[in-house]
Amino acid sequence: SMMAPMLVRWVRPAYAMAAAMVLAAVGFAVLTQLDGASGLAVLVAGSLLLALGIAPVVTLSTDLIIGTAPPERAGTASGMSETGAEFGGALGIAILGSIGTAVYRGIMAHGVPNGISPEATASAVATLGGAVAVAERLPMQLGAELLGIARAAFVQAFELAAGIGAVILIVLAVATAALLARVRLTNAPTTTGPATE
Repeated sequence: SMMAPMLVRWVRPAYAMAAAMVLAAVGFAVLTQLDGASGLAVLVAGSLLLALGIAPVVTLSTDLIIGTAPPERAGTASGMSETGAEFGGALGIAILGSIGTAVYRGIMAHGVPNGISPEATASAVATLGGAVAVAERLPMQLGAELLGIARAAFVQAFELAAGIGAVILIVLAVATAALLARVRLTNAPTTTGPATE
């Protein structure tokens, strides 16, 4: 985010933001490759790319929003920008999290091994944490089987949510490049306000 103002010396903000969104999408795409063998390395790499891509978008979009407002409305514009960013982040987490949860529960609803009580099955189907708690109370072989199924279901759900996130970011990158292509920051790198040609 500290380098974002320097980027717009050479690249229009729309293109810088679109490129950053593509980088974040690559981060999501890396997260779709998560598995038990390379889990931590893939998780760290994907999360790093995602964070590196999102940071300039936040900085530049805030600069563009505040820069378009008249000076007497700069505080309001800043507040709206922050509120929009927080709402968008929360909404994205809620939507992708809900999709992931639905996929996990759908897989688990048909994957729980026989020999587990209905109450324990409901707990295992609800969340991965519930499945871990149930597995600890079961005989070793049955618990290991349940845990393996639950982990696989969680990974599949996570990968799908990451894939959807990647697609959304690519669509947003294209829309940003198209809709804001003529907008530029007049005083980069201090980014005091945008102008159009």
